[in-house]
Amino acid sequence: MNTIKFRNIVTDGEARVNEVIINNKSFSTPIFMPVATRGSIKSLPLSSLKNFPVLLGNTYHLYLRPGLETIQQFGGLHDFINWNNLILTDSGGFQGWSIPNKQSDEGIEFTNVYDGSKFLMTPKLSMDIQNVLNSDIAMILDQLIDTNKEKSEQLSAINTTNTWAREAREIHENNNQSLFGIVQGGIHKELREISANHMIELDFDGYAIGGLAIGESRSQRNEIVKFVNEILPTNKLRYVMGLGDIKGMIELIDLGVDMFDCVWPARIARHGKIINRGEYFNLKNAKFKNDLDPLVANCSCISCMNFSKSYLRHLLVNEPTSSWYYLTLHNLHQTETIINEVKESILKSDFDNYKKEFLNE
Repeated sequence: MNTIKFRNIVTDGEARVNEVIINNKSFSTPIFMPVATRGSIKSLPLSSLKNFPVLLGNTYHLYLRPGLETIQQFGGLHDFINWNNLILTDSGGFQGWSIPNKQSDEGIEFTNVYDGSKFLMTPKLSMDIQNVLNSDIAMILDQLIDTNKEKSEQLSAINTTNTWAREAREIHENNNQSLFGIVQGGIHKELREISANHMIELDFDGYAIGGLAIGESRSQRNEIVKFVNEILPTNKLRYVMGLGDIKGMIELIDLGVDMFDCVWPARIARHGKIINRGEYFNLKNAKFKNDLDPLVANCSCISCMNFSKSYLRHLLVNEPTSSWYYLTLHNLHQTETIINEVKESILKSDFDNYKKEFLNE
């Protein structure tokens, strides 16, 4: 059952602003979704992220720790982590690419990193976990492989994904949870077309374009997204998984993408890599030791409003865990700010000028 109410507000070229209502909670796209892998982001209380309408949780990791029995006592992930906005959960398919495992037509066999036991992540188990998590948006289990794999291997992977997608569609019964399909196929347009048409046939509530940001070139990625979005329906959400680079998101918004997620802005912050609009700098650099300026001029985040580069560098170098909150908050705030600027430019039918200026085209 589709729990999503979707209304296009304005389209500027292919870039678009949509009003979306899920479970009586509304937001507008484009959006970036922070990743709270185990229901949290290192160093950052979730109360700091109330401006983000959707948070992403990780099915694989939450299944292992704290486990379903614990989360079930709370009625789902929302109450367990005290999050009042929306939650999207992935399926475990990405871990099938990023963590050593054995894959078959039945599912993905993982070794539990905590106790060494083995378990098989099947389409049914993925749906069962996400049902207990009671996320607002669930993802089908997909088979993700490297983009440089032979075409025959990519074809096998999309056939498996298509089978798993049909199984997930048939067994999904949570009327308060939308279900998204995932288009795979590597950099091969004909395979992407097969996968996209199969997902459309199953009439999912929204569609993700998976298998990107894992090694393909920027031009290859953009070409595939453009091609797939020309096939996907215009009256449903389009989501590129695992992309958090600001310039990359702007390029894909220009191609009609609505949703993004990535651990990257938070992860790089803990290593001192600071987002400054679409550029980045390393705060560990000695030239910032006595710098009195904020991280980014005119940034309205708590970190920039209250502290200098000098002080935050001092924390990063000498008390690193104390710096993580401020730097992570800044990077996520910068990401949110740019996405909101993009949204405003689309509403004003000025996105093309904004994009050209931002990307120095």
